[in-house]
Amino acid sequence: MEKITWFSLLHAVLLVHCVVACLARSVPNITSDQSSLLALKAHITFDPHGVLDNNWSTSTFVCNWVGVTCGVRHRRVTSLDLSDMALEGTVPPNLGNLSFLVSLDLSNNSFSGHLPNELVHLRRLKFMNLSFNKFSGQLPSWLGGLTKLQELFLRNNSFGMIPQEIGNLLNLKILDVENNQLIGPLPLTIFNMSSLQIIAFTMNGISGNLPTDMCYGLSNLQGLYLSSNDLQGQIPSNLYECSKLQILSVSSNNFNGPIPRGTWNSTVLEVLRLGGNNFKGEIPQEMSNLLHLEILAMSDAGLTGLIPSSIFNITSLQKLYLSGNSFTGIILIFWFDTGRDWQPSEVGDNIIEFE
Repeated sequence: MEKITWFSLLHAVLLVHCVVACLARSVPNITSDQSSLLALKAHITFDPHGVLDNNWSTSTFVCNWVGVTCGVRHRRVTSLDLSDMALEGTVPPNLGNLSFLVSLDLSNNSFSGHLPNELVHLRRLKFMNLSFNKFSGQLPSWLGGLTKLQELFLRNNSFGMIPQEIGNLLNLKILDVENNQLIGPLPLTIFNMSSLQIIAFTMNGISGNLPTDMCYGLSNLQGLYLSSNDLQGQIPSNLYECSKLQILSVSSNNFNGPIPRGTWNSTVLEVLRLGGNNFKGEIPQEMSNLLHLEILAMSDAGLTGLIPSSIFNITSLQKLYLSGNSFTGIILIFWFDTGRDWQPSEVGDNIIEFE
């Protein structure tokens, strides 16, 4: 009986050692982080400054590599910043193994191809900037799995379509996908992301209407950039309910109908760009409510009637663009002097601009 007991104990000890050794091999560590980064290096086809060629080497500790930052506690890679290095290449699936990564910045390079699905494993990621590259394909639906993401910059690429899953990013503050090849309507899920402060989709092919209740779920929205798209319909009448909105840029679309009076009740607005649309009607006297307005751009907007005299009450105004409309009566051009006093003079041809 004693021999059997000792044999069982020895067997248990050996089993524990085996389990510990297996776990040590399977749990990701700084070595796996190094392997992931070396895989990225292998996918770089052009490194004009030799940054990675001369620095990313197994002879030096990975946390000392250019662009790499490690956390103090776990000594794992938490930040990867390869911006502005003129790199060319693709992103390998291995990059998804950087499980402690919080910040990823590959902006201002020439990375191309699709984003690999394995990046969904970057569950700790809060900041991603892939702007000014040559990425293509549909915006991946797995982006919705990066639930801790707070800032997402994808501008100046060739992405197409916007997945509904983008609405799962309930901590997102900045969504910037300007100057891509996006088509179709904006997913309604975007308008339920109450954390959003900036929505930027300028220079795409986005179509459809803005929801009439868009401000209901965007209580923290500060900037809405939708210029140069194919949006249509009317500007939501309850725009003033976006009580923190400072910048509204929806020029060069196909919006129509009157400009809602609620627009002039958005009292914190600093920039209002409505030009290049198919509005109708006059600019109301209520525009004087925009006490913080600095830029008012409504050229070629289909407006008629008289220019309201209340424009003289907006002392913060620095730039005004109203040309290309069908205003009646005396047309004035204004400029702003250092004393912040309006100085009018009569001209013709509906030329109404100043800076």
